[in-house]
Amino acid sequence: MRIGMSTACFYPQPMEEALPVIAALGVRAVEIFFNTESEFSPRFYEMLGAQVRNLGLDVVSVHPYTSLMEGLLLFSDYARRTEDGLMQYQRYFECAAALGARFLTFHGERDMGQKDDPARWERKCRVYQRLCEIGAACGVTLAQENVAWCRSRDPAFIHALYRDVPALRYTLDIKQAYRAGQSWKAVIDAMGERLVNVHINDFSAEQSCLLPGLGTMDYAAFFSQLRAQGYDGHTIIEVYRTNFHEPEELQRAVRTLNRFAPV
Repeated sequence: MRIGMSTACFYPQPMEEALPVIAALGVRAVEIFFNTESEFSPRFYEMLGAQVRNLGLDVVSVHPYTSLMEGLLLFSDYARRTEDGLMQYQRYFECAAALGARFLTFHGERDMGQKDDPARWERKCRVYQRLCEIGAACGVTLAQENVAWCRSRDPAFIHALYRDVPALRYTLDIKQAYRAGQSWKAVIDAMGERLVNVHINDFSAEQSCLLPGLGTMDYAAFFSQLRAQGYDGHTIIEVYRTNFHEPEELQRAVRTLNRFAPV
């Protein structure tokens, strides 16, 4: 397993400024978090791709800023909006492919206590399947993330998607599991062998997001479970800019994680 880092750690610093900092820390695997629509234009992402190659970085995944509204864009009862949303995400998959990314991280619907009748669930699964097909045509895999404020907060919802959308893959986020009151073990079990990406951090009783090594996360048990189910993908550090003062603190976090997941 390789330790990587998300450009989200440096938000609101522009991603093209964050990437050289990440490379200078000796990290080679990155997730790029897009923060606005113009960054998905070919003119911008072609420039970004050249920068990534010059820095020797490997783009594991991309994360669109529209994750905040994926339920509205793709899963509402307004069919025309869904079709437009699918076209929009095709552009995002094309951008991911141009950067060499394998995965697109996806949040899905916001959790507002809604329930699915059989017809609504079937329609939702068809949209997921179409997203998976659009991504596959670009050589990119859709990866549903567990998110505390989304329906994916619940391992039972993830398990239902696992059952009914075989092409879908998954991103585990430790802080989001913690915020949802779920153990990371339960989320890993729900995602099973379809887990393809991991967002990693630390936490304590007081804070849900800390730099790795500054909280109570049992990394020995965590990496042991990942290895037991055959996971050999990346673990991407994703914290907030308020979680550190200097980039060198991130470098220490990488060293901490490398003790449990040696390269």
